[in-house]
Amino acid sequence: MGKKHKRLIKQIVDWDNLIEAHRLARRGKRNREEVIRFEANLLEELGRLQMELLWGTYQPGWYRTFVVREPKRREIAALPYRDRVAQHAICNICTPIWHQAMLLDTYACRPGKGTHAAANRAQRWLRDMHKSGRSVWVLKMDVSKYFQSISHRLAKQVIRRKISCPATLRLLDTIVDSTAGSDELEPAGIPVGNLTSQWIANLVGNELDQWAKRELRLKRYIRYMDDMVVLCWSKEQALTVRAQFEARLAGMGMTFSKTSILPAGRGLNFVGYRIWHDHRLLRRQSVVAMKRRLKVLQRQFQAGIIGLDRVHATIASWVAHAKHADTARVRAAVLGGARFTRGDGARKLGNMASKI
Repeated sequence: MGKKHKRLIKQIVDWDNLIEAHRLARRGKRNREEVIRFEANLLEELGRLQMELLWGTYQPGWYRTFVVREPKRREIAALPYRDRVAQHAICNICTPIWHQAMLLDTYACRPGKGTHAAANRAQRWLRDMHKSGRSVWVLKMDVSKYFQSISHRLAKQVIRRKISCPATLRLLDTIVDSTAGSDELEPAGIPVGNLTSQWIANLVGNELDQWAKRELRLKRYIRYMDDMVVLCWSKEQALTVRAQFEARLAGMGMTFSKTSILPAGRGLNFVGYRIWHDHRLLRRQSVVAMKRRLKVLQRQFQAGIIGLDRVHATIASWVAHAKHADTARVRAAVLGGARFTRGDGARKLGNMASKI
């Protein structure tokens, strides 16, 4: 089980940690009204939050929900700003603990990991296996409504694997329980938008990781949140592993949303890319979504809703992702004809591809 960490609450409520949490929470949001109001009374706001966290009287505020449709439709639940500060304060202290508890081949929401590192790892495995001359099969598994399926009981259980500080556990339990209905006997579901939810979901996934690596002895198993991939030497092995995962997930109250077993020659669809041993492409969905996004940006820029800096930031973000695949022609095709004109015709922007 390993070491459990005690007396964390004093580190969480430390004044310097709260200041840092505020700095992290406001990144990219300094002009929002709730952030401006919070900063106008910063010492008072942080002092009140510090006392609530320390004495166990903290209660999360009301969630604001909205829907995002990229890369897929999801309902996001966002807390008020002071609660986001509280979550950063918690995660500043707990992230190193949780990070060390996880295995190498888990890539979501971890320092030094991410989609590009995950794609590189998977492609390196494909390349090594291809050299053998044997057939290679790809088992891809996605969990249905992952965040919504995590029971509060399981969430609290995985938190307690590494933390034994009573005050910190009460605080995290309060956040987990903040979405439970008063009539729910076995509440389930953690908000997608919470910073702590990302880590709890990762810790639940870590239960699968440890089992897959230590009990099933899977050498080429990789996970990015609820997307799991196993590289196998035969279709029969992939079918067996899928059945084992299905049974394990059922014991956790979860099911697959979809699975696939395909020859590696068809490509591995993972973390936004289609990956082969010798090359990598963007998923078609990413290209289509960017074309749609460009049309929205053009309308917003023409109407004066956004400025050129916003246009450049959005395009640069997509290009940074696309450059990790063989996409020179795709980038030219998507961005080459993008032109942005103000409604009065006073300003016309040329080839956006040349500006990235």
